[in-house]
Amino acid sequence: MHGFNYREPQIPRSRFNEPGRFGRMFPWLRGLRTFDPGPDTLGAVGGPMDGGNPPPSDTSQNNPRIKAGYTFLGQFIDHDLTLDTTSILERQVDVDSTTNFRTPAFELDSIYGLGPAVQPYLYEQPNGGRLLIAADGNDLQRNGQGRAIIGDPRNDENILISQLQLLFIKFHNKVYDTEFANMPHGRARFEAAQTLVRWHYQWLVMNEFLPRIVGTAMASQEIASPSFSYETEHAYMPVEFSVAAYRFGHSQVRPGYGVNATAGAGLFPGDPDAAFGTGDLRGFRPVPATLVVDWALFFGGGAQASKKIDTLLSTVLLKLPTGVVPKDVANRHRSLATRNLQRGIDMNLPSGQTVAAHLGIPALSEAALWTTNGAVVGSGPAPLWFYCLREGEVGTGGARLDGVGAAIVARTFVALMLKDKASYLVQDPSFVPTLGQGGRFTMSDMVNYTLGTSLASEDIATLPDVI
Repeated sequence: MHGFNYREPQIPRSRFNEPGRFGRMFPWLRGLRTFDPGPDTLGAVGGPMDGGNPPPSDTSQNNPRIKAGYTFLGQFIDHDLTLDTTSILERQVDVDSTTNFRTPAFELDSIYGLGPAVQPYLYEQPNGGRLLIAADGNDLQRNGQGRAIIGDPRNDENILISQLQLLFIKFHNKVYDTEFANMPHGRARFEAAQTLVRWHYQWLVMNEFLPRIVGTAMASQEIASPSFSYETEHAYMPVEFSVAAYRFGHSQVRPGYGVNATAGAGLFPGDPDAAFGTGDLRGFRPVPATLVVDWALFFGGGAQASKKIDTLLSTVLLKLPTGVVPKDVANRHRSLATRNLQRGIDMNLPSGQTVAAHLGIPALSEAALWTTNGAVVGSGPAPLWFYCLREGEVGTGGARLDGVGAAIVARTFVALMLKDKASYLVQDPSFVPTLGQGGRFTMSDMVNYTLGTSLASEDIATLPDVI
């Protein structure tokens, strides 16, 4: 959920990208003036950002544009791009000296790790071209303590993200087995499969995921005419993106999900110290047979919806359980909202109004920005993360990001793709997916190709831009 303190991670490297620093998209805009209320008040259980835990029968928070699976795809993409080993609770963070232990590129290093030569324990032997999974095919491979043996340990944080990691591993294995069956086992076949997988993933990110979260017009405009580019040799991760705008996904998280035809579970238990069971989706453990995910409930026309993008978070995220945070963490620092707000202060992020003025985007009025459920909850400069959430809520009814948030996310995605010399946008801008339907490739197509199912794809153009 961000803020884990991995002090000695293995650093992925590639021929075209290097792990690098975090940096600023707007280096001349820095400084978050004191805002009212403070992060502990704004993000507290029962505070202005507490959205409660509505039951599944309450559809008032349903987002018809973004299905539930895209919440966790967004988390998966985040883990593919960034890993900041600095604890979220450490103060006075120097952005320019903070290392990103992920290559800032859409290249699935969370799946491939350092490759079969350096991390052979991720791959089947002796050929080393297929990735390992559990013997029953329903879980990741795990060690004797139940921890997943994967390229990024964060992709075992909850059962939904670990099952998504498993889906991508199976996708690679299917491509390796099917599309390159005429090639002998070896490095050439592995790299051919890896490239095809990466390009389909990149196409999906740019042409399905990005339009869903920022709008088709914004995504198309930024791809056609990029408005942000890196002047440095290697890409870096803008903190305005990683610490603020891209954390929009936290507001999409529901308190629980239908997992398959016979089972549903809460994301976290009500008691932060509860023992593991089948009633919640906490990770870092083998996946119970009853909680194996049916992706028809997460992608495609019949899937359950994500929550709207707004300033209200499910209460379960405001009291994170032990295992997600250490046991001795104070209650106020178990709130994901408080942690996000404090991180913005630590990173000296500009206010939302400051960024809006710089981008020439009309700022939200004081009333629109600081009124929640008819009550005034603050005043003055707004934390950038909070501001981006409120923009989506006010401008689109919670369907997607808007204004500043949409601009930061779209600009970062496109700039990263164009800086990656191995991406399809650089290598072959006319690339057309071959593994989906009609030259498109959606998450429904990935599930269908990989698992042999028949999920219906959604045409993004038909989805509501505003609720």
